[in-house]
Amino acid sequence: MMVSHYDDSRFLIVLQVDHSRVAGLLAAHWGNATFAEPRPYASVVLAAQEHDTGWWEWEVKPTVNEQGAPIDYIGSVWALGRAWLDFNSRWIPRVVERDPYAGLLVLMHNVGLVNHGYGRVLSLATSSVRMDELGQEFVREHEALRVKLLDELRQSEQYRDITSDEHTWTNYKLMEVFDRLAQFICNRYPFNSTERRNGPGNVVNHVPVAPGKEDGILTVNVLDEKRAVVRPYPFDVDPLEIAFPARLVPRRTYGSQEEFLREYYKGERLTITYALQAP
Repeated sequence: MMVSHYDDSRFLIVLQVDHSRVAGLLAAHWGNATFAEPRPYASVVLAAQEHDTGWWEWEVKPTVNEQGAPIDYIGSVWALGRAWLDFNSRWIPRVVERDPYAGLLVLMHNVGLVNHGYGRVLSLATSSVRMDELGQEFVREHEALRVKLLDELRQSEQYRDITSDEHTWTNYKLMEVFDRLAQFICNRYPFNSTERRNGPGNVVNHVPVAPGKEDGILTVNVLDEKRAVVRPYPFDVDPLEIAFPARLVPRRTYGSQEEFLREYYKGERLTITYALQAP
């Protein structure tokens, strides 16, 4: 979950599950005269929409850290230990079952959080890298599954034309773009807040543009509490309005898990709405 400053007495919490839905919306509207639409469209959008839904297993009853503070998603690969690896290991096969190509991308996203984006997305936070024994085991198991999935997809009439190495890595990079943009949108309140000191910044690198073109760079310039300009603009509607749920909890340390859950479940709900627009 994303734990951000709201005011002097409250934290704003946005669930990773809801951040994932924002990533899916960005993917659904990606593509215009400059930027190519994702292909296969439904599979890529589904992967973006569900890439962090494995967090549901923890977020229905989240824990506090040793200091009694709510656990922010940044650094959670380490903070949650085996729990993070396990709930993602259980979630990936469920996506694969529904849509194998989407499952492949969700798998690659989660392995990339452990191994620094396969060395291809170097802007992924160093704090995500987890190549201890548990991390190495996670990567080995899921790399074997990735190879198996790719082999099966390449033998499928439905997917064989979109499973070249180039196409697969392009879609992986798109996934990371959707994720990083959705993080930037969801991990601050209001939009122009400067309280957060970690997480993706307003510049996104390694952005696929279209076949035959070099990857580009997106810059998100926040205008005020609700609006931001994206340069160059990659979406099919202008502006793109984005709404997501959040909750408020007291900004303090908690003496026990039960004490935190009481506030977490009772927390005031609100809907945050931002807009992305062209220059």
